[in-house]
Amino acid sequence: MVGYGSSLRGDDAVGQRVVLELRRRREKAPTLAGARFVLAECLTPELAEDLAGAGLALFVDAACDGRPAGEVTVHPVAASDARTAAGLEGLAAGGCWEDLTPKTLVDLARCLYGGAPPVFVVSVGTERTPVGEGLSAPVEAAVARAVLRAEEVLETWEGGAR
Repeated sequence: MVGYGSSLRGDDAVGQRVVLELRRRREKAPTLAGARFVLAECLTPELAEDLAGAGLALFVDAACDGRPAGEVTVHPVAASDARTAAGLEGLAAGGCWEDLTPKTLVDLARCLYGGAPPVFVVSVGTERTPVGEGLSAPVEAAVARAVLRAEEVLETWEGGAR
């Protein structure tokens, strides 16, 4: 489980907050017992190796895409053809590692390590991302909903894996 975003940019820190809450709930939620929890300011190429060895990956992030503040969504991430992934070609040609997304990491894991697990992204709409700490009221209220959605993904995946 990777919660990412800047802890110094207001609502951008919601990914880390959700993953911290999931980690706190580990003892009470059997689906979290074997989970690995990663907090990151941004995604890095080193995460591709961890991703390749995981059974399931869940990324949690802020969504600065115009959706309502506090809106929680979950979507699966599909891998591209590992040899023709446009994102990897751009990075190999001198692109910026800051442009990494969960999809690019899936492609990188497949290309470098031969595989990647099912991947889901839980995202929360933001209200503000100025320099400073603390979540806005609607995003703070959404943390609990995002935790529940993440647990639902884990329960559904675990139930299907049996």
